[in-house]
Amino acid sequence: MRIVLHLGAHRTATTTFQRTLGDNADALRRAGIAYWGPRRLRAGLFDGLYGGAPALPPRREGRAAGRVALQVEMAARAGASTLIVSEENMLGTMRLITQAERLYPDAGGRVARFADAFAGHDVTLGLSIRCHDAFWASVLGWRVLRGGALPHPALCDRLVTQPRRWRHVIADLAQAVPQARIVVWTHEAMAGRPGDLLAHLTGASVPLKGADRWCNPGVRLPELRAYLADIGADPALARGAAGRFMPFDPHQRAAMRAQYAEDIDWLTAGAGGLARYIDEVGARTPGPTGQGRGPTDDAEHARRMA
Repeated sequence: MRIVLHLGAHRTATTTFQRTLGDNADALRRAGIAYWGPRRLRAGLFDGLYGGAPALPPRREGRAAGRVALQVEMAARAGASTLIVSEENMLGTMRLITQAERLYPDAGGRVARFADAFAGHDVTLGLSIRCHDAFWASVLGWRVLRGGALPHPALCDRLVTQPRRWRHVIADLAQAVPQARIVVWTHEAMAGRPGDLLAHLTGASVPLKGADRWCNPGVRLPELRAYLADIGADPALARGAAGRFMPFDPHQRAAMRAQYAEDIDWLTAGAGGLARYIDEVGARTPGPTGQGRGPTDDAEHARRMA
């Protein structure tokens, strides 16, 4: 069977893609596509595969692989030739990356465990990336609303200078799962196009109902400031741009956008043969801005998924 492991990343319209697939199970089934999402995976199917970089006990991995193999066989018997497995926590959690102050530092080892559970099948890894300033702002805002502290200036500085970029994550995945194909696209170009993304990942054109929805959007300043007021903090501590939480200053954003532009240049040039970049000609892609290289997406935030 063809297995597509949709890895996220977080805050790149993953919830929109997942809910759209979940709401179109019958249409997918008729096209020979099965779908497993976070609700199913986190309910026990992937127990023994989640974890950090150190190897998990063989017994736990073996039991998980056995469960996965049985479920894949059942999907095949039901007529599926392609299985989409969508779970952004395969890369690592948002709590993990904010604590590590690194972009998915254990991505290779983590994803390899999941890929190994599908041994013997044709595996594709799908990765959505996003401009670094918008990505980290969305992650940090999500964490604040769930009890995390507001990011202080020193943390913002460290996130700007942390050494990992999307190309490093991709290289880690290619080294850890050499038998898999890697497909990469940008949030900026593909966030609102779950049907097109499905076609890229599976080769199947499936009419999807509800494909224009907006699920789990990024944190808006009024929401964040209301939360801060509720917990007795100063709402003015939440900085933003165009109504969105944005803890990085213009100089930091310029640096992060330049870093992202380098990632896009690398992908456009062939990614060293490690990945296939599927952003389409004519789709919105990074270009020069007044704040350095990279996409001007403040206005886009008003309508794009986060």
